[in-house]
Amino acid sequence: MGDQQREYLCRSCGKPILGLQGEQPEEEGHYYCPRCLIALAESYIEEPPPEKSWWRLLRETRAWRHSMYLVAAVSLVVVVYRFPRFLASWRELPPIRSGGIYATDAKTDECIANLWRAIQERQQRKKGAGAPPVCPASGRPYVVVPGTDPEIHCPDPGRHGFRDIVVSTSRPVPELKR
Repeated sequence: MGDQQREYLCRSCGKPILGLQGEQPEEEGHYYCPRCLIALAESYIEEPPPEKSWWRLLRETRAWRHSMYLVAAVSLVVVVYRFPRFLASWRELPPIRSGGIYATDAKTDECIANLWRAIQERQQRKKGAGAPPVCPASGRPYVVVPGTDPEIHCPDPGRHGFRDIVVSTSRPVPELKR
């Protein structure tokens, strides 16, 4: 039989190949069917690298790195600048009083704390609210002025350096008057 009548088989899938009448065979068994030939050609085509997004490309630049160092440095400066105020927030604050904050000594602070407790007991109508504690500077009991809005006064505000120290049920914050 001649070459034109011979049946060639695909080297990859083994199916018979038709239509090779005019072609010259290079070697025996090196023939591929059209489907396998396309698959073989596609296997030699390299895949392009995946495209990077503009965000990833930006992050890989030197300018991005320098800007991140700058942001970190500015953040560190802000933290260092605000750190003393942060520490100050943990300190105990002076007692709250209406009329402003005055520099007071320990006895005055104790007197103000007693007034806080006395007005709290009156507002909550606890037992023992009729006899307020004594002033730490003078040793005398606090003066209670009865009425629709009862007030509690320090018996000797002059020893604390004030004209009057007073609380009432409507104004429970101790008021210091110079």
